[in-house]
Amino acid sequence: MIIHELNWLWTLLGIALLCAFIALLICKTIYKQASMKVLIIVGVIGFLLGIIGVFIYASQAMPL
Repeated sequence: MIIHELNWLWTLLGIALLCAFIALLICKTIYKQASMKVLIIVGVIGFLLGIIGVFIYASQAMPL
């Protein structure tokens, strides 16, 4: 029962982690010698942008 109620949370975390992973892959392919600090910053920014994107998408009304 609790898992079904928190479905939105798992979806949000999954999308945010996917955004962070994609941001890390893009950063790593562009900058071959990226330091760990840069990768951590890029991962955190990608994670936060993923959360913000989900909130913006969820705030829009569904068409009938």
